Amino acid sequence: MIGFGGGWLDPAGWRAIDNCIAFHRIPSSNALARTLIEMYFEEGQDLRTTVLVAESQPGAYGRNGRSWAAPEGKGLYLTVVRRAAEGEPLSIVPIAVARWTAEALREKTGIAVELKWPNDLYARRRKLAGVIAESRTQGDETYVAVGIGINVLGSADSLGVPNATTVEAETGRAHPLPTLLQAVLDRLDRELATPRWDQEVSAWELVSLHHPGDRMTVRRNGEEVTGEYLGLNPAGFLRLRTEKGEAVVASGEVSEW
Repeated sequence: MIGFGGGWLDPAGWRAIDNCIAFHRIPSSNALARTLIEMYFEEGQDLRTTVLVAESQPGAYGRNGRSWAAPEGKGLYLTVVRRAAEGEPLSIVPIAVARWTAEALREKTGIAVELKWPNDLYARRRKLAGVIAESRTQGDETYVAVGIGINVLGSADSLGVPNATTVEAETGRAHPLPTLLQAVLDRLDRELATPRWDQEVSAWELVSLHHPGDRMTVRRNGEEVTGEYLGLNPAGFLRLRTEKGEAVVASGEVSEW
């Protein structure tokens, strides 16, 4: 059993997750994951699939280095770091993890979680959680670190972030952090044990808050691309019908939808 947040995690049924390390407070689980990857590369060792979770992360960040509030005892803040299998589609990993997390939350809390491209979780058009993925390659080895941040306890107003929400705000009751974390890790473990990467794009589209024909604006590299949502391509990139034809967006921030 692993102590976390005043409760316990049970790893007995896990097949893909080899290690789970729970901290009271660390600056950032993704930053720690990067350090571990570099250390294992230097030592020539194999880093087994590991979860790093902390009750608070004052240095947590999201995409493009944006800060993510991770106050003590209010949410779930974790990173899964693992070696990518040969041929694993790295661009699919973050959207898959976002979907798995969304479905775990939906099954455990009843919240109608939807996905906003590329890897945010929303409830009633308010941000509930986010996913960030980073990778590092050396030689023929690639490691992926996927961070997950979920707003769990407190009111939506307590976040101090526009258009954000919490599990408690959406359900009207407080959910114990260890119980919710167990559900998320159980789902991640199950999917990572038998990944079906070729099915993830179509599965993601089924729970997306975007619908064919929706007008969207995406900011990327200081520019904006506006068009109608056409779905995702096989790599998980966004397809938009613009005035100049179809545009494929590999990364960016959906600012209007």
